[in-house]
Amino acid sequence: MSFPKLRSHLKALSVDDHIISGRKGNNANVKNKIVIPFLQTLGWDLLRDMDFNHLGLDIVLFSQGNPAMIVEVNSWDDKLDNDLHQYLEFGYRLNCPWVFLSTGRENAFYCALLDQHDFAQATPLLEFSLEDLIGRSGSTIFNNLSSLMGKKDFFKKGGRLYKGVSTKLGEQTIEDAQIEFVKTASQRVRGDRTRQLTVESFLSHLQHHSRQVSGALVYLHHKMVNLLPMNKRLSIRYRNKGVGLEYEMAGNPAEDLLPLFDVFPESGRITFGQESWKKLNISITTFEQMKALSRQAESFAWAREVGTVLEKALREIKRFR
Repeated sequence: MSFPKLRSHLKALSVDDHIISGRKGNNANVKNKIVIPFLQTLGWDLLRDMDFNHLGLDIVLFSQGNPAMIVEVNSWDDKLDNDLHQYLEFGYRLNCPWVFLSTGRENAFYCALLDQHDFAQATPLLEFSLEDLIGRSGSTIFNNLSSLMGKKDFFKKGGRLYKGVSTKLGEQTIEDAQIEFVKTASQRVRGDRTRQLTVESFLSHLQHHSRQVSGALVYLHHKMVNLLPMNKRLSIRYRNKGVGLEYEMAGNPAEDLLPLFDVFPESGRITFGQESWKKLNISITTFEQMKALSRQAESFAWAREVGTVLEKALREIKRFR
């Protein structure tokens, strides 16, 4: 697809009719109607290059048999950087430092080589909106995107993306940054396979946080445990990075457990499984309250607010299903 055809396609989209359709904009519509055509126009082939639901990720782009870019798609009204650290962590699992995030409306491209020690503070290499792409400067913007994200010249030595990342790294060479990334990825993958979080290790991860943040995370852990009796389909899981609340859909195998809420003690962050909550059909008001909450632990007052919204959402599962 050429860029003029892509722009015509995007201009023809009606957000209300084609993306939202009387409900919250869902990531399936955004992915199929906006993100995939965009990637195809950048030269990525639907059949040869795109793998869907790879390790639970929306799209992984492959080049010469290796993961080249992680593509995560959120719903139209979501905040673009929700759970950013989690997406960049997947880069370690795939040994792939490139992450593209999109809500359809807003888009950003990240490189984990630049933020290896603090993913939560990562800044994008570039950002653009759908409005930018279909506007007067759309051709210029797309040419810029193509030189950075297009398959033909993606991260080739001497190319624009390669030079841009090298400049941002400063004194560290890009080769050294890649070696560091690969070493860290190998260590984390080995740890992921052998280490599972326990209540004791959960508490040990809190030691570097302030008393307020530690208290907030402990409160949320207890809150999840105390909420289990509300619904027999709820369960708690302990993994290598965090502890989470899951919901088992009636009649579905355990592999279809819906992730509802996670606490990550080391980073001091939380996540809500927004797509899961949509499937459980909670009220729009509660969903919006959930989206508005800070994902970074702040204080005990913040934790009480998070716990209140979580409990409210769980009660609505029983009410609406």
